[in-house]
Amino acid sequence: MAIHVVGLGIDPDTLPEIHEQIITTADVLVGGKRQLEAFAELETETIPITAPLSDVFTAMAERYNARKEVVVIADGDPLFFGIGDRIIKEFGSDNVVIHPNTATVQAIAARANVSWQHMRMVSLHGRNDYTPLYSALMQCDHVVVLTDDTNIPAVIAQRLLDRGITWFRIGIFEEMGTDNEQLSKCSLEEASNRSFSRLNAVLLERTGKPEQQLRIGIPDTLFATERKLITKRPVRSASLGALELEPHHVMWDIGAGSGSVSIEAAHLLSHGAVYAVERKSERIDLIRENRARFGAINIDVRHGDAQTVLNELPTPDRIFIGGGLGSDASLLAPLCEALQEHGVLVVNCTLLSSLEAAKNHFKHVGWEYDVTMIQASTSRPLADDIRLDSMNPIFIISARKPVPEKTPD
Repeated sequence: MAIHVVGLGIDPDTLPEIHEQIITTADVLVGGKRQLEAFAELETETIPITAPLSDVFTAMAERYNARKEVVVIADGDPLFFGIGDRIIKEFGSDNVVIHPNTATVQAIAARANVSWQHMRMVSLHGRNDYTPLYSALMQCDHVVVLTDDTNIPAVIAQRLLDRGITWFRIGIFEEMGTDNEQLSKCSLEEASNRSFSRLNAVLLERTGKPEQQLRIGIPDTLFATERKLITKRPVRSASLGALELEPHHVMWDIGAGSGSVSIEAAHLLSHGAVYAVERKSERIDLIRENRARFGAINIDVRHGDAQTVLNELPTPDRIFIGGGLGSDASLLAPLCEALQEHGVLVVNCTLLSSLEAAKNHFKHVGWEYDVTMIQASTSRPLADDIRLDSMNPIFIISARKPVPEKTPD
């Protein structure tokens, strides 16, 4: 005997005969309020799925151990952003049988006449982290979003508008599988000012591209800057190499300036996020402008002094300090404390006093570090030839946070 998990697809009234037979012959039905209401005519014991799930699983186990036929009913397909995986982990693969059905993404693709093998699906149900959505929109032309009562279409649209996105339109699929089913396609701005049914899902469809292509090695002239103050391209490339970024990392860019390092880091962090911290409001505007210009929407811009906003940010895997360190290096202590174990902190210094202060701090905390000096030159026209203009030398200090040694028991 096994626990059966049945996908209802998007319309319980169109279930395959075998699915309907499993449900109607069950001793115990487990499901959400809406799913159980679809089978209210059955004289069957029910267990509503409510928080905490541990109580639901305890009740299921009691009936299962009493040799009762326990059937779980779930929207869509139980193994696609559904409860099926959790039940398998709880009761073991040998004790669970999954009965698949049409997933929401399949139904949306069919209604929109879009092939779905390259679609990305993101669930915001019960979540407040939009990073997976931002990453998906940077990589995919079609993204399906599962919503909830907080992350409604208007909120999603506004969050994207706030990041300067103009190259996606939104489709809202309401009450799918019911007599009240409705599809609305509109701009993000229109969706941000409209209300929709509580039962909905969203399709974000690319209609264009950002102004500039996001990549490594962007020419300095393509960035919006303040008096051409920017981490120059050769130094930017060397700094990104020193950071040793991996796709899932969370990175802090402290003293982000125009955001040039954040922009290129965003390209490398395909499943991660960048938090660009800057205290000057005019530079905040520049970062936002560059974020929209290059479509680097996985950058979260924070306005304020670094030490006042650190507690608001998730634990970083990487930290970059491109400016504003100062000769006393007082900022390094809280940053070193915040960094993930085995994380990397990179500091760019122009002044020898900043270099010395950073070195002394890393020596004091016992971190290994190395220093690289970058002194690049770029060509300028001269008559019928070129000459080379030297840039100011930059010292790149890279330090890794050690993992504490375990004390023997």
